[in-house]
Order: sequence, then structure tokens, then C-alpha cells
Amino acid sequence: MAITHLHGDHVGWLCRPLPGSGLPAFPRAEYLFTEPEWAARDHMEAHGVGKAEIDAMAPKVRTVTDGQEIFPGVRVRLMPGHTPGHTAYEINSGEQRLIAFGDAMHSPIQISHPEWSAAPDHDTAQSTDFRRQLVADLQEPGTIGFGVHFADMVFGHARQDDNGPTWRPIDV
Repeated sequence: MAITHLHGDHVGWLCRPLPGSGLPAFPRAEYLFTEPEWAARDHMEAHGVGKAEIDAMAPKVRTVTDGQEIFPGVRVRLMPGHTPGHTAYEINSGEQRLIAFGDAMHSPIQISHPEWSAAPDHDTAQSTDFRRQLVADLQEPGTIGFGVHFADMVFGHARQDDNGPTWRPIDV
């Protein structure tokens, strides 16, 4: 499982057993994190991931590196700032690509204002730099973004208008 970062809303369900079984939800899955993210795991308690959860995940963790192809057509994109090893995943198929950017952005307004950070950002300057690059990438032809926290507009493109780049949701 390719996971963007170690916050409770992204990994909490990995550590909870299936009702009545005591087994994890995905007993044969590996959990993929970047090395910088996994190295910072002891600092994630403030974000809903405690020692028990870390210990439960540890035997299944495989660390990955920036640019690594983890599945056919799926590459790791290190985007630190929200967390030390926050990751996006780029999925390519022919001339199309999807960038699943996790918490690099929390709201569509950050397309127009990449300098606006979210409260839990670990390094606001670094996250701003990566958001600026991400906005540029999301404006490229054939690119779709997936923003997990973008409410009912999770799939879209960044498009330039008179006021700068904006998020344009797509129907799926």
C-alpha cells in the first residue's frame, strides 16, 4: 500500500483489526513510506499515530525513494513539508497522468495561493515550494490531480484564468 504520510487520518485504519478476527485489514500488504517519513515516525504521536500503531506497522513497512517505480506506471514523488517525508504518487498511462498528492494541499484555494500553509505543516517554507511546483505540474496537458481532502472535488486540473491558477474539478 502506497501511503503518503504518517498522520492518523491516513494510516489509522491500517493498525486496527478486522472486527471479530484480530487480523489487520490487509494482512499480506506491505506499507510503503519514504525513508525520511519512516525515520520521523517517533514524532507522529501529535498527529494521531502512537507507539502502538507504529509497532503494529513496523514489520510490514518497506521504505521507498524519490523517483522509484513501486508498481508498473506508479512513481514516488517526495514532497516534504507537510511531514518530513510526505509523498505524492504519480500514475502514468500513455499520455495521461494522475498525481495523488495527499496532504501537499488541503483545499482547492491553495492552487491559487500555494503560499497558504495548513496548520499541521511541519515545514511551511518547504511545503510552499512543493505546492508551487505541484500547481505547475497540475497545469500540464494530460494531468489530473487527486486531492484527498478536496471534499466533493477530489479530481481536477489546475487551469490558468485572469486571476492566476485555479482548481477545476472534473466529473468522474
